[in-house]
Amino acid sequence: MELLAPAGTKESLIAAVENGADAVYLGGKLFNARRFAANFNEEELCWAVKYCHVRGVKVYVTVNTLIHEHELEPVVDYIFSLYNLGVDAVIVQDLGLAHLIHSILPDFELHASTQMFLHNRFGIKFAEKLGIKRAILARELSLDEIAELAESGLDLEVFVHGALCVAYSGQCLFSSLLGGRSGNRGQCAQPCRLPYQLVDRVSQAEVVEQPGDYLISPKDLRLIEHLDLLEKIGVKSLKIEGRMKGPEYTAVVTRTYRDAIDRRRFDHKALTSVFNREFTTHHLFDKQGRNLIRWNPLPHEQNDDIIRSAQDSYRSPKAFRKIPAALFASLAVDEPLKLTLIDNHGTTAYQESELVGEAAEKRPLTKETLKKQLLRFGNDPIKIDSLEIELGENVILPLSEVNRTRRLLVEKWEQARLSTYPMRTVTKEQFVAEKQLAFTAEPPQLKSGSIEPILAVSVTDFEAAQAALDAGADLIYYYGTIYTHHKDFLRDLSQVTTAARRLGAQCFAAVERVTDDDELEHFSNLLDQHQYDGVLVGNIGALKMMLNRRQQHESLKVHGDWSLNIFNSITASYLGSKDLSAFYLSTELNYSQIKAISVKTKHPLGVVVHGQLPLMVSKYCPIGACMDCIKDGGREAFPCMKRKYGLRDRKGYILPVEVDRRCRMHLFNPIDLCLIDQLEQLVEVGIKLFRIEAKGRDPHWISAVVSSYFAKLNGGSSSENELLPYSSAGTYTKGHFHRGVK
Repeated sequence: MELLAPAGTKESLIAAVENGADAVYLGGKLFNARRFAANFNEEELCWAVKYCHVRGVKVYVTVNTLIHEHELEPVVDYIFSLYNLGVDAVIVQDLGLAHLIHSILPDFELHASTQMFLHNRFGIKFAEKLGIKRAILARELSLDEIAELAESGLDLEVFVHGALCVAYSGQCLFSSLLGGRSGNRGQCAQPCRLPYQLVDRVSQAEVVEQPGDYLISPKDLRLIEHLDLLEKIGVKSLKIEGRMKGPEYTAVVTRTYRDAIDRRRFDHKALTSVFNREFTTHHLFDKQGRNLIRWNPLPHEQNDDIIRSAQDSYRSPKAFRKIPAALFASLAVDEPLKLTLIDNHGTTAYQESELVGEAAEKRPLTKETLKKQLLRFGNDPIKIDSLEIELGENVILPLSEVNRTRRLLVEKWEQARLSTYPMRTVTKEQFVAEKQLAFTAEPPQLKSGSIEPILAVSVTDFEAAQAALDAGADLIYYYGTIYTHHKDFLRDLSQVTTAARRLGAQCFAAVERVTDDDELEHFSNLLDQHQYDGVLVGNIGALKMMLNRRQQHESLKVHGDWSLNIFNSITASYLGSKDLSAFYLSTELNYSQIKAISVKTKHPLGVVVHGQLPLMVSKYCPIGACMDCIKDGGREAFPCMKRKYGLRDRKGYILPVEVDRRCRMHLFNPIDLCLIDQLEQLVEVGIKLFRIEAKGRDPHWISAVVSSYFAKLNGGSSSENELLPYSSAGTYTKGHFHRGVK
């Protein structure tokens, strides 16, 4: 198994390599999910690739953010520079960027970031078709789930140590919506690390005495005791989190995991001597409740000896990581010193001295003296296991010449090591031509003509759907009773579809963002029992499953949800090529960014215009952790169903919480989105679907809000002020419509 270590700085990279990493991952100055790390400029990247490749270590560069429209050409140029530097792979999140790279540079290895949110078999299959060679899996997966995904044959990478996100990566808008700093753009402010109180959101009273203040702040991951299990099920790479950590952290953790992988005795205290928030195995074996959380910060006990040893590994000029090699030397009168180096990978280097051996008048060179000079590889990554010397009689050569010849030998060996890496096959001329083709290609043509604006409403029960239809909704996205524990959560789907068709509307069954393999199978089986007009998919696994299903149901319409993270026209066009009927743009885009995508996309685009926007979805449930839920090892059955809960933050806002049928926590913005006053602008730039988020809302609220939007889309004068009585916060937010994310 590969040991993959973080490198946020040059010192951290040296620490990772010298302490046993097989590969490192690092970021450039732009387009990576750790924009507050020091990161590497082009000159430093060039050095990093050479330094690592000489030592047999791979370099993966993170380009794992969503890409804005105006960044598409610059990021592709940047990718080409990485390609030419010899970077071994790029780690990507943006679907459109992955498609571009694979189209333009087909021999450049692509790794799917954990931000791509791969968590089911269909998602893995979709990623393979996209050109992905390795999937960095969602951290929430269990050992059994990872084992099932390993059967796909795609290389799998899993996190084994370091900080955890409480939310599913790539699906968290917490920092983005509340603070304007997007995790999908590498700027997460980590609001989950702040104190929160679990409350009844109706009475606003605290419901229980919490074990501590930090209700949604997870401990750090530590799987060092379980690496054999990961190896057994076929995991290819073990990833250490920590590009924002210091080099001593990288050194200690990398060395400890190297010892464990090599089945050497490792120091258990070492991992507690560097920064940590206590440790957890996360959900690898069982769904974790209160044991997942670090309720109150505690100082870690630093071991000065361990830290000093770690610092020596990256501060000392002496090389600690050395490659075994054999050295052959010969010297005779009137002959140059001839040196041949062969390392354990068969890489060979040969060097002769400029000066030749001369006959010694007094003190000839001895084998011991020559050996001492030849073995002076202290600062070079070479360990001579075998040395053979053929030394003629009565010969002498200046020791300075011996040293110079040895140094030149090392330089040739380094070049020989670098030459063993694959040559790049795409020339600059080919790149320019392919890039131009990619950016001038016409978007896929629509199968039907232009369409009138569609008013869509997301609901969770029949009464809500009926209220939306009566108020003028053209399209219902029916999620069913997802915030209950009903197995047949789509039981009213046919009834809603019938009601919609009666009024000339349509009903789509909606797939939530997180859907494990058994959930997708269950969803598909439920669809077989019902009438419906299409499906709204929330992740690429669900999309792949529905595309497969359409082979038997040719008329099936598929819409892509905003959680597919469509940030640019390339992603939109790529998904359009998969015959999606329509898709929603990311809720993190501002008006000008929406416009920039719309003018380049021929498929119908949608925007969420009203309702509660989700901040995160998490496998961890704070209600279960605090209320002794049976699902978290307690005694009480489903306390989440007994009242309406929320999390109160430091400012007094109560963030609504819902728990779905798989006990996942959904956290929402306490202030509803309202873009009714901006509808005309959106219509003008070509947006076709306008969606109201009404999951869990009562029919009265739905009727008032939907009828206002219906009137506005049909030339009426409805406004935000008229809807203020239907805002529980007494105000509305525009979300990112004006500000967007950087």
